[in-house]
Amino acid sequence: MNVTKWLVVITILAGTIFSLYSYKSSLQAVASAQAENMPEIAAVVTAVEVSTINYQKHIQVSGEVQAFKFLILNNELAGEITRLNAISGHIVKKGQMLLELDHRNEDARLMAAKATLVLRQQTLNRNIELQKNRGISEEKVDEARAAVQIAQADITVIATAIDKKTLTAPFTATVGIHTLEVGQYLDKNSQVLELVGVNDFTWVDFNLPQLYQELDLASTVKVSPINKDTSFDASIIAIDPQLSRLSRHLKYRAQLPSSTLALKPNTLVSVIVPIDNKSTLATVPDLAIKRDALGNYVFVLEAGDQGSYRAKQVPVELGDRQGDHVMILSGLEAGQLIANSGSFKLFPGMKVYLAKETAQAVAADVSVQE
Repeated sequence: MNVTKWLVVITILAGTIFSLYSYKSSLQAVASAQAENMPEIAAVVTAVEVSTINYQKHIQVSGEVQAFKFLILNNELAGEITRLNAISGHIVKKGQMLLELDHRNEDARLMAAKATLVLRQQTLNRNIELQKNRGISEEKVDEARAAVQIAQADITVIATAIDKKTLTAPFTATVGIHTLEVGQYLDKNSQVLELVGVNDFTWVDFNLPQLYQELDLASTVKVSPINKDTSFDASIIAIDPQLSRLSRHLKYRAQLPSSTLALKPNTLVSVIVPIDNKSTLATVPDLAIKRDALGNYVFVLEAGDQGSYRAKQVPVELGDRQGDHVMILSGLEAGQLIANSGSFKLFPGMKVYLAKETAQAVAADVSVQE
């Protein structure tokens, strides 16, 4: 009796399980049939080929324009200004008289010294003649000769003092702004004039941290005035033999023609300096790069059937940016076709049509995901 009940229960359970399995199988068969009849989802994108560019990494540092020559003239001797030939802001030529102090006292002393020299020279000549006839001792001749030399030295001292009261331009330069006037009295060692040398070149000094490779002489850098978009090539003409003890920077001097860029000394400029060797890198539009938590990647388009492509996700290492393009350090090669506009819609393995082939895709009755 109990066995019969168990057989009935088992039969009912088996029938239920078989019915459920049959129903599920029928649903899967219907779904498979529908999937086979439905077109594959695809996307339309624009595409570009990976190009290459010759690239060299640069940094921008501050530089300062230096004067070709700069000199502050001081007067060694005191005196009143009697002549002034240095107009503020004007150019003076090398050897031009700039300022003369009153030296009338020195002129009078010079006349007396010259007269003394003539007298002592005559005395020396007479003593020499007398010494030939044994009329005078050789000692007297030596004393007369020494007196002549002393007179000559006195003339030299006075002439030097006169020269020191006449200041001339040691090089062609522009005169700094001053307030000197004829008749003004200058004490000794007063600051008189500032001279800024005039040259056919502009010098720019700048510093680089020691972590960057040292530039070579004749290397080219770019100099750009502050708040200007233009830049000019300059050549390295000098390198400091040692690093700064305080900043650990190495100082350089670049030169460019004044006809190209003429700036006043102490002007701040921007200097664009190469810090790496030139290399050839792949470059792609920034629009083609997808960025997410997994990293940076692009979709390479591999040829498929009937003019379609397959999207292949390729991770890339990004470099510097230039305009709307980004350098690719690794992951891509020149000539590869990648998705550009519309790449955000893609996923790995997805069928892709290029924008110009949209009409063909519609004619082939392909469902396009926009």
